Amino acid sequence: MNALAIFLAIAAAIFWALTQVLTKTGLQRMDLISYASFRPLFALLFIVPYGLFASEFHFVGPNFIGVAILSGIIDPFIGSLLYFFAIKKSSAHETASLANTAPFWGVVTAVLFLGERPRPVVFIAAILVVSGAYFLVTRRVTPSTNHSLWGTLPALGAGVLWGVTETVPAKYCLNQGMSPVSYLLIMVSTAAVSWNLVALFAKNHHFRFNYPWRDIGVAMLTAFTGFFLGWVLWLTGLQMAPASLLAPIRGSMTLFAFLLSIVLLRERPTRRSALGVFLTFGGVFLVSILG
Repeated sequence: MNALAIFLAIAAAIFWALTQVLTKTGLQRMDLISYASFRPLFALLFIVPYGLFASEFHFVGPNFIGVAILSGIIDPFIGSLLYFFAIKKSSAHETASLANTAPFWGVVTAVLFLGERPRPVVFIAAILVVSGAYFLVTRRVTPSTNHSLWGTLPALGAGVLWGVTETVPAKYCLNQGMSPVSYLLIMVSTAAVSWNLVALFAKNHHFRFNYPWRDIGVAMLTAFTGFFLGWVLWLTGLQMAPASLLAPIRGSMTLFAFLLSIVLLRERPTRRSALGVFLTFGGVFLVSILG
């Protein structure tokens, strides 16, 4: 596999993991709608100048623009809504672990819809990564644990949506000649419109917004690390390698989010987490060497 593509995918995973962990901090005092509405707007402040400076804006036919718009609705709008809800109910490393089952769904959809060759080693790596995410969860989820259930189901839903969107529509548009920053501009603009329509609806229904300046700073930081850096790195790597091969590497987010939640949020994981870390690292290592 292209070594540069691997590096870019790992770098994207680091920045996305940092974004996931910082989101826990940003949502402590700031309401979900304000946080989610500010982030894509802040991201456009980075995406537009970058695209103009690098002369990277290259759009293709309206059908592919429509695919990018659909991605903006599925990933940074619906997927993020599920993740934000989950992280308010559970710890950062629990939520991130379950949402990061995305690599498995990414591999499956890349094979089914993009026609990429199914490689046994890639499926094994994806299963290892997903298994690692399972063991990184601190407690088992049962129907009687409502707190865990309400955090688990939305997080898993976010994982499915992220896994599908980051592989199939993104690779499809890139293969047709759309540049990474063009795809990103359409996707983030769609998210900005979607979230601010929600904010307008909430305002008309007398929703109480709360956005302290400190948390606005967190929203801007995560817009830079998540919407801008993470996606630019991922899409650039996706141009160089098959989506089904990069998807398991994206699963290293589980490991990075786990470590960052300990360092930045002082969360205390259980002994099962060591097994989760081992499985996640094994999956990423396997696909990096043999994929």
